[in-house]
Amino acid sequence: MSPQVYRAGAALLLTIAATAACQRDAARTPEPAVAQAPVARPVDPDADLVVVVGERLALDSIDKPDSLGGGYRARYRVLQRLHGRGDGPEVEFEFYQHLGEPHQLGFPHALLFLRRDGANLREVAHYPVFAARGGGWAGCAPVLEMEARRRKDRAQARPGVFAGEASYTEWLPPQPGAYPAKDFQVDGNRIRCLTGTPVQALYELNKDILATGLGPDSLTPEQVQALTLPVAPAAPGGG
Repeated sequence: MSPQVYRAGAALLLTIAATAACQRDAARTPEPAVAQAPVARPVDPDADLVVVVGERLALDSIDKPDSLGGGYRARYRVLQRLHGRGDGPEVEFEFYQHLGEPHQLGFPHALLFLRRDGANLREVAHYPVFAARGGGWAGCAPVLEMEARRRKDRAQARPGVFAGEASYTEWLPPQPGAYPAKDFQVDGNRIRCLTGTPVQALYELNKDILATGLGPDSLTPEQVQALTLPVAPAAPGGG
C-alpha cells in the first residue's frame, strides 16, 4: 500500500470516528427545555354575581322617595353563601323600590341575588326564605305565572318543606285570586306559604338568567326557555 493511500485511509477513519463521537455526544445532550405556556384560569361568567341567604339588619332610605319610588340601602348578615367573592359576615347593597314600602320589610330572611357595581353591590332579585325541615332554607311557591312556568319540572314547590310557619307581609292586601290557593293562605296582607322550594334549587334555576343583569320577571317566555337550566327538583329539606 502506498503512503498516500495509507494516509488517506487513516484520515477517513479519523473522520468517521469523530462523527460517531459527535453523534454520541448529541444523543447524551438534552434538548433545551421549552417554556410551558401558563394554564389559563377558567373564566367565571358570573364573576360579579353574589348570591347569599341573609338576615336583615338594617334598611334605610338613601334619598327622598317621590311618587314613583325611591332608593334604599340594606344590610344583611350572611347566613349561607351560594355564590360570589368575599367571605365577610355581612353584605350591604342598594336597590330602587317602585311605589310603596320595600318588599323586604315584610320578612326577616331572604335569598339575595346581588351584582357588583364598582365598589358597591346592587340587588337584582330576592326571595323570602324560611327555615327548612331538616336544616337549610326554602322559599315559597311561585306567585307569578311566568315564575311558575320557569320552575315547572325544575324546582317544583312541595308541601312539608318548611320547619315551621312560613309567612310574610305585603305592603297592601293582594287582589283576590292573586295567590294560588293550593300554595298560599291569604289573611289580609299576611301571606302564609303552604308549599316551598329549597334555596339551592331556586339558585340553580335563576343563576343563568340573573347573570344577564336582568330581573327574573324581565324576560319573555321565549328568553326564559332559552336561558333556564334543566335543574332536577331538589329533595324537600335541602338547604
